[in-house]
Amino acid sequence: MKPLLITLLLLAFTTISLSASAQNYKHITPGGEIKDEHGATIGSITKDQIILDNKGKKIAFVDTQGNLVDAKTNKKLGRMGKDGKNYYDAQGEIEFKLKENGSTCDVYDAKGKKIGNVHSSMKGAACALACFEESHRKKAK
Repeated sequence: MKPLLITLLLLAFTTISLSASAQNYKHITPGGEIKDEHGATIGSITKDQIILDNKGKKIAFVDTQGNLVDAKTNKKLGRMGKDGKNYYDAQGEIEFKLKENGSTCDVYDAKGKKIGNVHSSMKGAACALACFEESHRKKAK
């Protein structure tokens, strides 16, 4: 009985570990929390479309024209497309696309790799994920 119990526990642990590593992307919750692939909160989005890091420091915001703007440099990082399904970088190139998936939207980069998931109520703020991508941090400097 004990070996069977131990085997089942090991199998359950392995399954949990594999499913957690398979979800290697960021996520925005319905409440605006931005989580990393390990479930740790790395930032948030306020109701006023202000993007904060995990210490509450303003790193970007969405202006009245729908542009994502770096808070430090005031440079435009990009904008959500009029269709609400594409996000364009500052040069007008597609940075990522949103695809409906039930009550959430999956976020794919321009190459088709899944980089995130946002609750449908937060898809207008999906551009916040761009703030947490290394390439945008370098562009904003």
